[in-house]
Amino acid sequence: MLARFTFRVASLALKFALTIIIARTLGFAAVADYGLAVAVSVVSSKLLGLGFSTEISRRLSAENPSRAIHDARRLLVLYCVVYAAIAIVLIVVYVTGGFDAFPRITRSVLCGVMLVAFSEHAGLETTSYVFSLHQPRAGAVLLFVRTGAWAGVAIVSLLAGLVHSIETILAFWWGANIIAAVAAYRCIQCRGREIVSEQRTQTVRTPGSTRSVWMDGLPFFIATNVLAGLQYGERFLASGVISTDSLGRYVFVWSVSNSIQTIAYATIVVTAAPRLVRSLSVAGGDFWATLRRAVRSGVAITSLAAVSILITHKLIFRMAHEPGGSRELTMLVILLVSFVLRSIADVYWVGAVALRLGKQVATAIACVAALVIPVEWMLITRLEAMGAALSHLTASVAIVAVSVFITKRTRVANVAAVREREAAHVS
Repeated sequence: MLARFTFRVASLALKFALTIIIARTLGFAAVADYGLAVAVSVVSSKLLGLGFSTEISRRLSAENPSRAIHDARRLLVLYCVVYAAIAIVLIVVYVTGGFDAFPRITRSVLCGVMLVAFSEHAGLETTSYVFSLHQPRAGAVLLFVRTGAWAGVAIVSLLAGLVHSIETILAFWWGANIIAAVAAYRCIQCRGREIVSEQRTQTVRTPGSTRSVWMDGLPFFIATNVLAGLQYGERFLASGVISTDSLGRYVFVWSVSNSIQTIAYATIVVTAAPRLVRSLSVAGGDFWATLRRAVRSGVAITSLAAVSILITHKLIFRMAHEPGGSRELTMLVILLVSFVLRSIADVYWVGAVALRLGKQVATAIACVAALVIPVEWMLITRLEAMGAALSHLTASVAIVAVSVFITKRTRVANVAAVREREAAHVS
């Protein structure tokens, strides 16, 4: 876990430094293009999963993942077909003048952003498969290549005067994703061959297996996108209420606070998810003990990260030329608490995935969104930026509450039923 923590902190630091150096060497227009690529990559990494990602990762985490590896290979072919189809549509739209309303978007930038979006999803998908196959060290290295190493290369190149355009920076990004995706696919192939050579199971190629992956994963796909809306929604509500300057300052504090959830996910959640699934697919596995250990580890690491940020917040604010008064400190504390809660919810989320509670999770998260959004609007209109922080905290409290409730109400009998379904799946 220490290695994963170190890799993740280094990645965050390199990404933060890269943004600053892009602004100083290439200008803020380049920062805007880079920000566009970041936003598109975040959205695409969720939407391009098409509902398969959660379930295929769960199946790969089981004791006998041979059939799941076969399905994963077929899904990667499907994703490549989707990438090609979207690329053709975007090219046609561009040629016919569909992007004339955005004169700053040049052909090279559009191409770079598109390649970043596709490669980011491919890298995320394949890297998650490596973690799901219980290969955390390889997964951690590949994750660092995707999220930090390329940024380090870009920083050195910018400072040495070897790079003079944002397109080259984007090329570093999608190139690193491709390298990580190819290496991850190699890991998946090697694992598949190991299973065959050990004769632990035989690949059963039943018709419609990929469709079952989609059907089982669709509720989580819906819930994931609703959660993404709740993660970023308050800033969109605030954009029509508060000034651009206040919103920018809020987004900066939000970004600093969000780092603790990012660290917790890369160090705890990515390995807790496959362990929880395996605890249900092997005899004698203790799901609840595994879940409790993951929750305790998540609380410990996020609390440590939050305290570290509070200790160094004045330095962080000073580097960004941001005021660090009592108002900003209060907002930071609120958002740090909020992201600690989101990190706990992430652990219970993967617990719900292991227990195959997709329909319950999707329904509960939809109800949370319906109840929370009006409250967020009221807080933002009355308290502006501080209200945005409080609305984020409100959503976090609701999300962690329903996540804990849904997971913990699944008793021993339900766990036994899940184990029976797993046994039927691999037989």
